[in-house]
Amino acid sequence: MKNEILDQFISELSRSSDHTQSSRGFYAEKFLIFAGDKPLSEWNKSLVNEFIKKLEQEEKPYAPGTIRFIYGVVKRVFDAAKATYEIQRTRLISEVNPDEPGAVAEILKAISLPPPTWDLGKRAAPRVEAEDMLKPTATFEEMRAMIAARDKLELPEIVYSGLSSIYGFRREELVRVRREHLDFKGKTIYVLTAKGGERRKQLLCDELIPYLKEYHFGDGFTPFQMSYLYWRICAKADIRPPDGSGWHSPRRYLDTVLRDLCGELHAKIFLRWKISSSPEMVERYYSRDPLSVDAEVFEKHPLVPLWQ
Repeated sequence: MKNEILDQFISELSRSSDHTQSSRGFYAEKFLIFAGDKPLSEWNKSLVNEFIKKLEQEEKPYAPGTIRFIYGVVKRVFDAAKATYEIQRTRLISEVNPDEPGAVAEILKAISLPPPTWDLGKRAAPRVEAEDMLKPTATFEEMRAMIAARDKLELPEIVYSGLSSIYGFRREELVRVRREHLDFKGKTIYVLTAKGGERRKQLLCDELIPYLKEYHFGDGFTPFQMSYLYWRICAKADIRPPDGSGWHSPRRYLDTVLRDLCGELHAKIFLRWKISSSPEMVERYYSRDPLSVDAEVFEKHPLVPLWQ
């Protein structure tokens, strides 16, 4: 049963990236192992609360934000379990031979089995305080040191630090870059944006083109390898970032500084935030060519001159 629930859970993520399937699948399996052999009729609020409490009390406890994320994954596991339950119940009923003794009893038993019940309201999710939401943000000095250290870096390190410092690529976006996404004649790079952002072409920064032309990407890196690459670059640049830092740290820096320098809307377009579903109609109706927005952002971008 557990394997079938996990398969159902993963199948519902079929349109998500491999990394998303892997990370959510990991926590889904963790919950299924915790639930053990409990029948689905005993999947309820108490089971979820016991699981969350276990996460909070582990030797290396999960951060509040991560626990809230896992809570959302567990909710989807319940959905997958309910779908699996319906499939199994239908199958059981269809396999019963009505001419055999006890067939009616078997059908009644299958129908009477209660499905898993998600009886937690919206306010039951683990709370995350404002201070828990704060994540390490790179500073201008750290970014300058990273860029200045490129004579110490290997070509892949230069390329990925360049894509991060100029465009604020997320880790998953860096992993996805391939040679075919680069159009040197049209001077664009197509970004396979993560987290539901706008997938689009972005204007290539002239200062990065020589490095991008030389690097062929190949099979790329796994997310774990990409995280390690960030810390290796920091070490070569003599940077000691705080715990929790990673490729999102430069993105947070750019998100902050570009909003101040270029305006909120242009910063959101440049960093590939999803605009089409924005509740602000003025953003949804904004019709400027994103490539022209890129060109304007480059003129004010604080890190572009450092790559010259």
